[in-house]
Amino acid sequence: MNRLWTRVFVIAAGILLLLFLSNDFGLIDIQKTAIVAAIGIDAAEEGGNVNVTAQIAVPDASGANKAGNVTIRNARTVGEAMAEINRKTGWYPTLVHCRLIVLGEDAAEEDVFDVLNYFLRSEFVEDSCLVAMCEGTAEDLFSAKSPIGEMTALAVAKVLSSEAQKTGLVCVTNLRDFAKGYYSPSSSGFLPMLSVMQEAESEGGQGGQTAFGPDEGGEGVACAAEGGQGQGKSGAQNAADVFDASRTVLFYRGRRADVLEAGETLAFNLTDTPTDFAYGDVQIVEDGETVFYNLRIRIESKKAELSLDGGAPVLTFRVRANAQIADASRASGVVEIAKTAFVPDFVLRAAEETFRRRLESALAKASAGNCDLFGLRQQLHRRYPAQEERFSPTLLQDVKAVYDIRFDTVR
Repeated sequence: MNRLWTRVFVIAAGILLLLFLSNDFGLIDIQKTAIVAAIGIDAAEEGGNVNVTAQIAVPDASGANKAGNVTIRNARTVGEAMAEINRKTGWYPTLVHCRLIVLGEDAAEEDVFDVLNYFLRSEFVEDSCLVAMCEGTAEDLFSAKSPIGEMTALAVAKVLSSEAQKTGLVCVTNLRDFAKGYYSPSSSGFLPMLSVMQEAESEGGQGGQTAFGPDEGGEGVACAAEGGQGQGKSGAQNAADVFDASRTVLFYRGRRADVLEAGETLAFNLTDTPTDFAYGDVQIVEDGETVFYNLRIRIESKKAELSLDGGAPVLTFRVRANAQIADASRASGVVEIAKTAFVPDFVLRAAEETFRRRLESALAKASAGNCDLFGLRQQLHRRYPAQEERFSPTLLQDVKAVYDIRFDTVR
């Protein structure tokens, strides 16, 4: 009897192995599967339709991933484009490994959630998937060449990393957070704006990339996020592209409202996102000479809080930071270098004033586009529900901003 059951077990195991190797379990053959690393969506020429570009990871003999782009034009929906990729290429496009969604500029002329809803419905796309917008078309962006030989999607994902967010370089947004803002009482959100800088060399040296330059008036602080990436020309023959995401696109009800420049992006990050460190170049006139002090700034605390003062909405920005001198544009004496942790008071005040102006400009752009960048409608809903109907319709235009910003030196 034991011998009989042994034979039955061996036969059953053989049948199961045969079914597995013949793919009768319905498993997807990896050779016939398109491993999609990123999706780009552009507005098609025909109104309401979309062009969808899938960047596909194609392993080579060494095991490294090479990029293969497939574009489907004039699809009525993103889902239709995915099915069309299968029909035209024979690859079944899975989105399990999709970590990036890029919207072309024209896609923001209409509600971007008309196309993003496909990814929200998908059981395969993670809600931590990065979302960004780009200058021009996403199709062209995916054709750019990374200076370090990576797939475009991987190079862009590094520019949009959590480390870049912490240093204020970019406003990183994922699918979950962008959707939460869209479906919240604010109906607002923001995306990093990707730009391709076609001036790099694949063998060029690396250099710092400032987030923004000096004020229009010629004095103040020009803050640059720590950890910026850049490439300089060094005579190499193999030209490549680098990606910049220092600008931020504001959205209201899924449509583009305005764009924050690099300095405004940094000011917003220093006030209302998980940003810890930044660098700032303070331009000061001393003895008739313009001197730049490069400051290392550490954020100690931040808050953007709405209150009702005498029946009027007031938004109070409270930022506390410590700073120390990282460098200066003129030679310093031994004593000054030894005291590099101590920043002169007039330099700190100049940094505060420029930061305030940048933050004020960001708030003005958001308010003009009805983008609730600082979540004021949500604060009103939570803290003053009885006053919501009265203040909410014109809250962004009526709110008064108070700037309580203090930069201190290391004690």
